[in-house]
Amino acid sequence: MKRIFTILPKGEGFSPQQFGAIALCVRDFALASKYKSSITIIGGVPGPGFDGIRSLTPPPARWFEKRTRAYARGVVEILNREQADLAEIHNRPVLVPMIAQSASCRLALHLHNDPQDMDGTQTPGKRLKLLTLCDGVYCVSNYIRDRFLEGLPSITESKLRMVHNGIKIPVTLPAKDKLILFAGRMTEGKGALLLAQALRNCLPNLPGWRAVLIGARRHEAGRPLTAHEKEIVDMLAPLVTQVKLTGFLPYQETLDYFAHSAIAVVPSEWQEPFGRTALEGMAYGCAVISSGRGALREVTADAALTLDTLTPQALADAITRLARDDAERARLQGLAVKRAQAFAINDCTRVLDTARDSILAGGNRDVA
Repeated sequence: MKRIFTILPKGEGFSPQQFGAIALCVRDFALASKYKSSITIIGGVPGPGFDGIRSLTPPPARWFEKRTRAYARGVVEILNREQADLAEIHNRPVLVPMIAQSASCRLALHLHNDPQDMDGTQTPGKRLKLLTLCDGVYCVSNYIRDRFLEGLPSITESKLRMVHNGIKIPVTLPAKDKLILFAGRMTEGKGALLLAQALRNCLPNLPGWRAVLIGARRHEAGRPLTAHEKEIVDMLAPLVTQVKLTGFLPYQETLDYFAHSAIAVVPSEWQEPFGRTALEGMAYGCAVISSGRGALREVTADAALTLDTLTPQALADAITRLARDDAERARLQGLAVKRAQAFAINDCTRVLDTARDSILAGGNRDVA
């Protein structure tokens, strides 16, 4: 069996206590892959890892090294020592030339964010150069694929592979509570403050309904609140009996909230490269309210209430509509569960494994 190494961003944890969206995708793909027994995760944050998946941490930077270059050096040491066949670099194009210089295994870049906003792929020239070093580029959505290809000749499309993120679809779901859920990072682009403003407007007029906001700026518990997080807390302070802010939670606890929530809100202000929380909401039978930014429409299709404009009032109106209209809420919940089937983790992983098969068929590459 071929030896595959999945390289996380150096600041991404890989354990139940510390994880981000990329780590969850990597975990899910690894557990569902036909290559499961020969996959190793490389990450820069020491931790116990997720059960059933081998993981390694490169040595720390030496005093005279820059952290990114030191991380690349440590990754290359592992790849060469363990005779890797394929290294998949997640979301850090800048690592590709550093690793390509000294590692003889095949290389793939797995993009989770807009390449035009990332070091190493901002311009068509840089993206074209990166393609000469990579054997494949996996894109989590058509939106990301199109952004990568913008300004490039059509011949370059052959190295791009569409690999949607997947999720394990629950078999049964509990009865829904009158609960409105937000789960995501508490950063400006995720829209939590917009949602807080909307809830302050509408929630007092929705007796029996509550809201839960899950997340923090960092994907770990115990961090001090940022100014943005404090603004959200202050905005929701008058709703103390109807709103709960949990901070960062372990993933299973977050999924339990999805399972019991009637409505999930994804009010992203930035262009979402995929929208995992929208998929989680659909898979767990929520009526999803979405901003539709970036790839969100690609994920939800017609199985969500997608806003034409993203304002606190538009969010408040959408929440009020679904909270008061039982039939419409149930209709969207049914559509959501059906739509989520298109992203079942086993099916998405087969697409990824097929891309791996194609790359591995080329044998080892010459060191640049």
